[in-house]
Amino acid sequence: MSRLPYHHNWKFKYQTELGLRVHWFGRYAGYPEWYIPDSRLAADMICFFFVEKNSCWVMVNGRKLILRRGDLAVISGADAFSFGQDPAKPHSSLSACFALNQGGAANALLQRRFERRYSIKKPVNYIAEFEKVLKTLASTSHYRDLEIAGALLQWLAYLMSQLRAPLDSSKHERSVVDKILTAEAWASARLKESVTLANWAKAIKLNPVYFGRIFKQETGLRPMEWLNHRRLQMACQFLSNTHKSVAEIAEACGFTSQFYFSRVFRRHFGQPPLKYRQARFGPFKLGKKNSGRTSNE
Repeated sequence: MSRLPYHHNWKFKYQTELGLRVHWFGRYAGYPEWYIPDSRLAADMICFFFVEKNSCWVMVNGRKLILRRGDLAVISGADAFSFGQDPAKPHSSLSACFALNQGGAANALLQRRFERRYSIKKPVNYIAEFEKVLKTLASTSHYRDLEIAGALLQWLAYLMSQLRAPLDSSKHERSVVDKILTAEAWASARLKESVTLANWAKAIKLNPVYFGRIFKQETGLRPMEWLNHRRLQMACQFLSNTHKSVAEIAEACGFTSQFYFSRVFRRHFGQPPLKYRQARFGPFKLGKKNSGRTSNE
């Protein structure tokens, strides 16, 4: 039988790499005691805060904004903020904080120029789109990861069509924040490799001690803690969607040993890797590769 030719003339219909990292996504408040004390958003995050009922206020970088029903506030990486409300008229809000890795950018959304506050013309439509994501977050489907990613991207596409935030062509540098975003992008591309604080700091031309200090200041985590969190996120994807053994996943995610990986995973998620996998796959059979006890936890 002659070899069949590859169809090199077939053009790509679509290709992209998207990394979604969600820190929170939900409905909040509705009770008199609600408030958010002085806080700072991590450098690679963006937050969309929508008022569903009544009103509240937000203080962002020293400026106070009153938010009423249908208003949406945007808080970008490294913004300092606090929230409050009239306890006699508790509000409710829909809040999302996440990053969208794309094209080497730690968060592609930070490349756009957002207004601080928007008024959504049809609040009921925004609420409906938001609730679609909430529904998938509660899903127990075997394809939950795909459902969540699809719902998040659909909600984000809807939101961006409402806000129409243009790409920011400004040459203004945010100095420290931009350094941290560069550092995160550099490390995210090397999760499988051995990364030391010294070579990480050298890559962005900073002294290791100073780098460690400003990284903790902007992200809330020490550099190696942040790196471990990203590696664990990648490990969860492997556990949920592949047949790789625990040893293979540990190596693929840059951990020095399977034992260390399992210990860190258990400490972070409260269960060992195989328990996490079994909870995700449920009654599905994983196949011979992972059905035995070839990988110790």
